[in-house]
Amino acid sequence: MNIKQLSPDVSETEFKQQVFFALSDPGRYKIVQMLYNVGHEMGCGELNQHVEIDKSTMSYHLKTLREAGITSTRTQGREKYVTLNVAKIELELPGLLASL
Repeated sequence: MNIKQLSPDVSETEFKQQVFFALSDPGRYKIVQMLYNVGHEMGCGELNQHVEIDKSTMSYHLKTLREAGITSTRTQGREKYVTLNVAKIELELPGLLASL
């Protein structure tokens, strides 16, 4: 199964716009904050327990974050694991994650 990720040829300005749009939603903001504070990838189920968003809304938020390039998702068996793209975010928007 292919999971759509951010296109590598997205401009710096476009990436920044997508990041700010994605973080404008309180649910997505909480997800990014949780991933940053934990410091490692999390399974979707585990993430959902900490953020307390219903499953369909969580799925939509994770898709939005992934397509914006904020997170990456990998599948292992039936579980999906989400990783925050810290290096990419820090390169384009230094200090953003630490300020969340």
